[in-house]
Amino acid sequence: MNISIIGRQFAITQAIYGYVTEQLQSLVSATPLKITSATVVFGREKNRFSTTLVLRCKYHTLKAEIEGFDLYRTLDTAIDKVGHQLYVLTDRVRDHRGVALRELERSYAEAAVGGDD
Repeated sequence: MNISIIGRQFAITQAIYGYVTEQLQSLVSATPLKITSATVVFGREKNRFSTTLVLRCKYHTLKAEIEGFDLYRTLDTAIDKVGHQLYVLTDRVRDHRGVALRELERSYAEAAVGGDD
């Protein structure tokens, strides 16, 4: 996965880079979807920070934009939002799969056995 971290109006320190990388790796490891790239853009206006997080999957793009006074808190909130979007997307992808034929036959057999009582 390619991780791109951009700071507007301030420099990205090693501590910020390490924290972002760690949080994104934990987010990616929790999902079965293949995430190809992640872009994090931090912006600063006076004492306010904005964080934009964009994750790109094969057919989907997930995005979260957060503003606040604490840089780390805005990043955590953006990761939570994208994590929820990943959860919904994964659930939606799994729901569209068909039922296996074995399971369907088993449910019919159980219904037939249960109906004789």
